[in-house]
Formats: sequence, structure tokens, C-alpha cells
Amino acid sequence: MESLVNILWINTTEWGPKNLTMTIIWILVFFWIIIIIRTAKDISARTNNTFFHIISILFVTLLTPIIGLPLYLAIRPIWYKRDKIPRRDSCLSSSCMCQNCWTLNPKEYKNCIKCGSKLIVKCKECDKEYPNEYHYCPSCWAPNIE
Repeated sequence: MESLVNILWINTTEWGPKNLTMTIIWILVFFWIIIIIRTAKDISARTNNTFFHIISILFVTLLTPIIGLPLYLAIRPIWYKRDKIPRRDSCLSSSCMCQNCWTLNPKEYKNCIKCGSKLIVKCKECDKEYPNEYHYCPSCWAPNIE
């Protein structure tokens, strides 16, 4: 009876169906481990919920990447923790984000509704208004310096 080491070891001197099968198995195991690690990093970037971390990693580990990974992708949170606002919401709506407190404000407002900081500034060169987050005036390219 062969020992476990002999079963798992790929003998490079004799190349045959057994070694090809073991090579394919090792490659699949390697990718499975990589997918588990990437899932752990992704769920850590999306939520602080420990229960959700454990469930997500168990899905990918126990149900194999073929079943577990699509299941994880279906149930994971859409947004990352570092996102203060949902990116899709700010892009689809007519709103701008305050650079001070990260609050969504309607585009027509000149000051933030939460902290009161300026959202719209007036160019000192051409007197046109533009968002405070711009470093230069889009009309005359004058710097946005207070």
C-alpha cells in the first residue's frame, strides 16, 4: 500500500496518466485556495460582520468554487466599507458629494446641508461657478485657490 506522501508526490521522472492527474488536482487545489483567500479579503473589505465573514468563507470552502463562489457573489454586500456613499446612487442622481463630511447634496445647493461647507465656488478669473472638488476652473483653467 502506498503511503500518503507517495500518492501526493508528483514523480517527474515517470510521466504518465497518474502524474498528469495529480498535476491537474494540484492546480485545482491551488486555485481553490487562492479563491478562498480572495473571498476572505473581499468580504473583509465589504463588512465588519463576523458571522457574514464565516458564512462567506465556508460557502466557498465547503461548496467548492463552482457552487460556492457564485453563491457568495450573489449574497455579498454591494458596497465597500470605505465607500461613504453608494457610487451608483451619486452617479445616477443629480447630486454632488461634500468633500468635508461626504454627505450627498442636491447639485443646485451652494453649501452642504450637514456641515455648511462650500459646494460651489466662483472663479476669480471668469466669475463662473463650478464644484469645489475641482482643482481648476473648467472654463478658464484658473486654479481653485482660496
